[in-house]
Amino acid sequence: MTMNAGSDPKESNSYILPGIYLDAMKHLNFWMLAFVVYVMGHALSGFVNQGSALSFLMKAEYIPGQPYAVAISTGILYCCLLLVLSLEPEPGVWYVIRLIIETITVLCIALNTGFCYTGVFLIVLADLVRNVRDVRNRAITLLVIGGCYFLSESRFFSIWFPIVSLEDCLLYYRYDNAKVLQGIINIGQLLNTFLFIFYMISMVRIQMSENERIRELNDRLKEANIQLEAYSAKSALMAQTQERNRLAREIHDTIGHSLTGIITGIEACLVIFDANRELVKSQLKAIADVARRGMEDVRRSVRELKPDSLEKMPLDLAIEKMIDEMGRSTGIHFHYSCQASLRDTFGDDEEEVVYRTVQEGITNSVRHGRPQDIWVDINRKENKLCISIKDNGTGCKELKKGFGLSHMEDRLSMLEGALYCDGTDGFLLEAVIPIRWGTEVKAADD
Repeated sequence: MTMNAGSDPKESNSYILPGIYLDAMKHLNFWMLAFVVYVMGHALSGFVNQGSALSFLMKAEYIPGQPYAVAISTGILYCCLLLVLSLEPEPGVWYVIRLIIETITVLCIALNTGFCYTGVFLIVLADLVRNVRDVRNRAITLLVIGGCYFLSESRFFSIWFPIVSLEDCLLYYRYDNAKVLQGIINIGQLLNTFLFIFYMISMVRIQMSENERIRELNDRLKEANIQLEAYSAKSALMAQTQERNRLAREIHDTIGHSLTGIITGIEACLVIFDANRELVKSQLKAIADVARRGMEDVRRSVRELKPDSLEKMPLDLAIEKMIDEMGRSTGIHFHYSCQASLRDTFGDDEEEVVYRTVQEGITNSVRHGRPQDIWVDINRKENKLCISIKDNGTGCKELKKGFGLSHMEDRLSMLEGALYCDGTDGFLLEAVIPIRWGTEVKAADD
């Protein structure tokens, strides 16, 4: 007979051993109840067949029921008990109803056996200790079932419930046979008690193991929290540093670009002031436009640090306007060539990097090289955008990357781009940027 009542497929592996003990108790109690009911029924039938039923009733002071009826009712009650134990314990009213049903069932089973075998109480205790997690419900269970167990074991309930004791039934058997039968029942009781003790020891060990695991997890959690706080502080510092660098780049790109054009333009005005005042006036107007544009860029940088030109016009027009303004303000001849479509092609981050690369490249040439001509070429090679800015200025034999070039490299690295500089013949700056071409871009000459 297989009885899997009370087992839960969701239980962890740590509950396997207590589950084995509990199943063993269920099997043992089934056979012990069957043995006790058989012994008592066999004795009662023997008294009737021998014609000594009257003397038995004089000693028992209670007319027992039919043996087969007692056996059937005990079996039904035990099966009902296993069925109830197989149900998942629910909190609230359903828990109270379940506890009442279990208590009444085990009391009726004990009554059928004359309170000579009460091992079924330990099954209920074991199952509820395992499944009832709430401390309050567990305490109520132990109090009710435990109290009934001790009262039944001491046969205290026999004061209100008339019973036929096992001792009276054993009088039917010979003395030595009666001792053997009584010994078997006692061994079953002890074995059931030992299984319950082993079960409780296993549960206590599991509880201790879980408590230890919880302590370890708490320690790990505390350590993780400390590391997280340190990482959070470090991340905040890194974010602050990155923001500072970003602001520095934006200030350099906006104010530095405008001031470079203004300074170069004023120096040109000083040279031609006496020779051509009308040209000086025109130059000064261009310088004023650059200054106003620089002021707008500064205001824009404070707002959202995105080039104002890119907000108002597409990338290709913004680059053309920037080059035109720089040429008019400085008097330098710019030769601009674009062989790739720059409109509606890039993401916002890509557009800004392309714009800032061209801006910093021509600013760097104007500021350091003092050239007469600057060539700006933009083209596409496969999925890369190539920007080339070359001037015929003084060049730089020993190249030392300053703030502008360093931050240009930082911008390009964000898109996994590369920067190449050569100052042996004038100054050459080449930038290669991998682009996520959103639309199929065709070369201008296609």
